[in-house]
Amino acid sequence: MDFTYLLNILLRRKWLILGAMATAAVATFLFIGQKPARYKSSVVMATGIVNYKGINSDNSDAFVQQYQVENAFSNLLEFAQSRSAIKLVTIEMLQHDLGGQTAFRQPNPALPFTEQEKQSLLQQLKGIQLDSLEDPSFSPDFDFLLDKVARVYGYDNDAILRSLSVKRKGQTDYLDIAVTTEIPALSQYLVNAYARRFLTYYYNLLVREKRKNVDSYAKLATEKKAVVDSISDLKFEYLKQKGLPVLGRQSEELVAQITKLEFERQRADARKRSAAESVNRIKKYESDRESRDAREVQSRLLDKNSTAEQMERVRELTRKSAEAGGKNEDIETELADAKAELEATMRASARAQGKPRNEEGKKTREELYKDRVGVDLERIEAEASYNRTNNEIYALKNKLGSMVVSDEVYSKLQQEQDNAQLEFDKVNDEFIKAKLTLENAENPLTVVQTGQLPEWPEPDRRTLISIFAAIVVGTLTVIALFVLAYLDGSIQSPDLFKKYTGGLPLLGVIPAISVKGYDLERIFAARNPDAATTAFRESLRKLRGQIMASGGKTWLLMSVKIQEGKTFTMLSLAHSLAFNQKRVLMLDTNFKAPLPESFTDQPSVHKELLNGLLKKHGLDAVFQLKNQSAEEAEGQRVEVLGNVGLPKSPAELLEEPAFRAFLADLGAHFDYILLEAAALNDYSDAQELAPYADRILAVFNAHSTLKAADQTSLDYLRSLGPKFAGAVLTEVDGRYV
Repeated sequence: MDFTYLLNILLRRKWLILGAMATAAVATFLFIGQKPARYKSSVVMATGIVNYKGINSDNSDAFVQQYQVENAFSNLLEFAQSRSAIKLVTIEMLQHDLGGQTAFRQPNPALPFTEQEKQSLLQQLKGIQLDSLEDPSFSPDFDFLLDKVARVYGYDNDAILRSLSVKRKGQTDYLDIAVTTEIPALSQYLVNAYARRFLTYYYNLLVREKRKNVDSYAKLATEKKAVVDSISDLKFEYLKQKGLPVLGRQSEELVAQITKLEFERQRADARKRSAAESVNRIKKYESDRESRDAREVQSRLLDKNSTAEQMERVRELTRKSAEAGGKNEDIETELADAKAELEATMRASARAQGKPRNEEGKKTREELYKDRVGVDLERIEAEASYNRTNNEIYALKNKLGSMVVSDEVYSKLQQEQDNAQLEFDKVNDEFIKAKLTLENAENPLTVVQTGQLPEWPEPDRRTLISIFAAIVVGTLTVIALFVLAYLDGSIQSPDLFKKYTGGLPLLGVIPAISVKGYDLERIFAARNPDAATTAFRESLRKLRGQIMASGGKTWLLMSVKIQEGKTFTMLSLAHSLAFNQKRVLMLDTNFKAPLPESFTDQPSVHKELLNGLLKKHGLDAVFQLKNQSAEEAEGQRVEVLGNVGLPKSPAELLEEPAFRAFLADLGAHFDYILLEAAALNDYSDAQELAPYADRILAVFNAHSTLKAADQTSLDYLRSLGPKFAGAVLTEVDGRYV
């Protein structure tokens, strides 16, 4: 299968390919045009991967650093699109749409759900606090109900992922998070909800172990403190049972000191609580400051761009006014309007820059950070003072107890209390450290730009996608045609015939022609404008010339398989020879599929001759006698002699001497005798008739395929030697002729 053959396939099927491409392009264009407009809103988020919050680059190994950065971004992108992260957004969107607020979407009627399911899910959603959620794992029943209702509203995992796009902005530290939906307000709300939920979920996972440490140490410290208090209660209960002696002056001073220290301990505890509250408040100020700075930077950039565009417009109009000499009223009016707009914009910008801020808004992020560090130090100092005062009170109470009594039981209790207090102090120190670590933990992710309400829909690229669809369909069609051509083993052309038959000689081809209205008189007319008819006629003339040049009188037409077109070929050749003033007899020797009597029993001018010869040689029981006679006519040069259709082979029906004598007598009256035999693969008729023929012609159909079972018949044709005149390929596409 060479390139020329494949190219011919494309040329023959060019309208099919072009039609498929045009259909695909039009269908795609109409389909995209029917889809609703899509609106996109984006959030820009800083990740902290390549700054002080993440990986610090010291240029020691650039390859490793780049790998670490890329790997960190890949992990973050996968986490951002994980089912857990999307599930939080699903919960918030359903809380919004089902919770009484104006719903963005209406339920899909094709996916119904009951009101009871809706109320059950809403009741469970109200109990979920997303801000403190660390693990979005719920019961299987809840997950099933959540997914069912979410699909109805279009907030399920698959739907959100189709609308969501999370990617890194170039080589920067930022993530670009975009949501595209059919409603502008929904796009803005959904992208901001996603960013909010993702930040919270990421931070909760980041500090999850720290919170566990705080809870663990808090629980352990409470247990240790309970042990200390229980021993202290036992000790003082023991002193009470023994009876307390009268306190002296030294004991009274100790009591006074204990009272004073307890007051100081209360003040230290108050300072500690106040400082902790201040730290939380300053953290909130820092978060608000960061968001406000991002908005102010964006606003200033927009104002700057707008002012620059207006100034450029004023300069351009001023130049045009100067060129016109100030005489063009339209330009002058437009210039005045442009100057007024520029002046208004500059005044608005000046007012915005000079707008007073509240006390909290005046401070920069650095100042707020310094304030937080200072207040945090005060809190640490207050906690240290509290612990120190508590220890002093404990020591004075122990001293007071030692002044009261000193016996074996009390000493043992005192020793146990000292050991318990030591364990409590160690655990309490670890608790304070864990709490400080938790409070100082920062979220490396921050929102730089929040999602804005989209003003214009996204371009649908109808033309580009339609062209691409046409190219894809055209390519697939070409591939399909090539595959079909590769799988098609039919003999479509003379070249393929030689390839598949191993170089079997080809005498000629007969192009395909419609059998409807098949009229050889019309076909052989001198003036016929039909190209297909002309090709058919000329091919028969070439084949006729080959037959006449071969010198044979008796020709046997055989085929490898049935329905190859032997009868059609014999009829066409007979009339082609007749138009060359030759008398032709078509002798039907295909006893397995005889010609119909309506075709063979036609009025004949040779009735007496043919019937006499059949009776003379005893073949009137094998071949049909002529029943109708006709007057001598110049145009009737083709005779047909049919057989009676006996289920026997030619060797069983025909006696060789008689049949040879019969053919010899026929040869005296006809120029050519055409015989037809049954298929070689199925019957032995062709091999038994071959000795009676001068030349043998094999008929092949262009739509047939040659398989391994046909090789025996092909070998037989080759073994015929010079008697085998060649093959005729029928129903060939006109492009191969």
